[in-house]
Amino acid sequence: MVPVHGEVDLATADRMRDRLLRAAYDSRCDCLVVDMSGLEFFDASGVRALVSVARILWAQERHTVLAEPSPIAERVLTALDMGRVFEIYPLLEMALTHTSGLRVDSDPIANNPVP
Repeated sequence: MVPVHGEVDLATADRMRDRLLRAAYDSRCDCLVVDMSGLEFFDASGVRALVSVARILWAQERHTVLAEPSPIAERVLTALDMGRVFEIYPLLEMALTHTSGLRVDSDPIANNPVP
C-alpha cells in the first residue's frame, strides 16, 4: 500500500508516478494499492500518472487498485470515468481485503482462530 497526499498536479504527477512504480517494483506484489485519502488537490495530470503506472503493471500481469479517494480525487476520477479502468474502493480496508484474495463484500470469517 502506498499513500499519496498533498497536491498532485502537472508539477508533481511524474514524481507520484515514479514513487508508485518504485514501490511496485520493491514489493513485487501482484496488486499495488494506492491510498488516496490524503489528497488535497488532484487533477487530470494525476490520472495520467495513475494510468501510466497501471499500464506498466498490466504488462507484468499485475494491477493497480485505488483506495479511499479524497473528495477532490473522487470527483476527478468520476468525471473521467476511471471506474472503467481501475477498481476503486471507498475504504482502504476494502482495497487491502481485495489484495488478500478474499471477497470484499463477504462477512469476516468467524471461528477462525489465529495460531
